[in-house]
Amino acid sequence: MTDDTYGSVCVLGAGRFGTALALRLMDHGVGTRVATRRTDAGTPGHPGPLLDRGAVRPTLEALDGADIVVLALPFAAALNLAEKFPGFAEGRIVVDATNPLTAEGDGIVLPPDTSGAVEIARRIPYARLVKAFSTCTTEDLASDGTGALNLVAGDDEQAKQTVLRLSRHLGLAALDAGVLAHCGVLEGMALLREEIRRRNPATAAARSLTGALLSHGTEVEFPC
Repeated sequence: MTDDTYGSVCVLGAGRFGTALALRLMDHGVGTRVATRRTDAGTPGHPGPLLDRGAVRPTLEALDGADIVVLALPFAAALNLAEKFPGFAEGRIVVDATNPLTAEGDGIVLPPDTSGAVEIARRIPYARLVKAFSTCTTEDLASDGTGALNLVAGDDEQAKQTVLRLSRHLGLAALDAGVLAHCGVLEGMALLREEIRRRNPATAAARSLTGALLSHGTEVEFPC
């Protein structure tokens, strides 16, 4: 993979979020495979379009040759993968799209001095880990519109810039959020988003996180 390309992407997880991300990638011409344990109509999530496009593969086959691997899994599953099968990450950019929220979405399962991204990175220290897509919702990714906020953080500058370019290619409002040490704040934003949705059910769905955080006139780079 060169600096001006994205290479191929393997999305680990065929749930609602992973499916929406994979479809958006394919709709923008990015070579994409979706890794899941099941490759038939019983695949969790919304597999129909993925199956129709032949994107769903057994995990090892989907990983083979992928330049970027996106962890579109529940946080506990992503952490377990990093602990038990760390070899999946070797030589690749790994994008952590998880948020370590409780099952009810009303809290974070980690102490305040760490983050999900940091804990995953500790288990795969040789990977080029980038935090991205965690500030996006399934609805953001499934929408035909552009501008959903994607805050991207990572310690490997080249890997982070690759993910930023990929995100902008997808039509997202991608901003450099600094290093992995900032990821606790990014994951806290997901918690805040869920709290806002619960407390403001009539309006939260119609409000863009981008609009809430970016003041009028802020310059965000979009693809030509």
